Amino acid sequence: MSNLATRKGTFRPLMLLIAAALVIGAAGSAGAAGIPQIVHARQIHFKTLGKTAKSLRDQIWRSHPNWNVVANDANQIERLASALPSWFPAGSGKGHGIRTRASATIWSQPQQFARAARRLFNRAKDLNQAAAGRNLRALRLRIRALGQACASCHRRFRAHSSWW
Repeated sequence: MSNLATRKGTFRPLMLLIAAALVIGAAGSAGAAGIPQIVHARQIHFKTLGKTAKSLRDQIWRSHPNWNVVANDANQIERLASALPSWFPAGSGKGHGIRTRASATIWSQPQQFARAARRLFNRAKDLNQAAAGRNLRALRLRIRALGQACASCHRRFRAHSSWW
């Protein structure tokens, strides 16, 4: 993979993250009128998190991973995981004429949601440490643990569509 492709692959998620942060910053002072922007930024964050995790999985299952991409992806996953609780301010659920799959359980059971978010962050931190040590075996185990943390949160705190 060329150096340009590597930079291009990590540049887009970073720009999406910056754009979403600006939207949330602007929406924070807008009150209820900013809810659509908050939900949109949250969706961008989750898309970035998913794309970054896929990029990392693709790298660590190669025979010769690009360690710069691995390190960047692991760092970004940890940063996103640490910010995840802030993506769900009170009142940013359904009922504002916008589509969101965030379950009301997020706000009705905040301690459980905080615990799940902390578990995700801890898994992301472990993943980042394995990436820093360039330990492929540990990385492969940690990416599975991260996926399990994501899945458990989705089962409990994500509203399911009729086709699930």
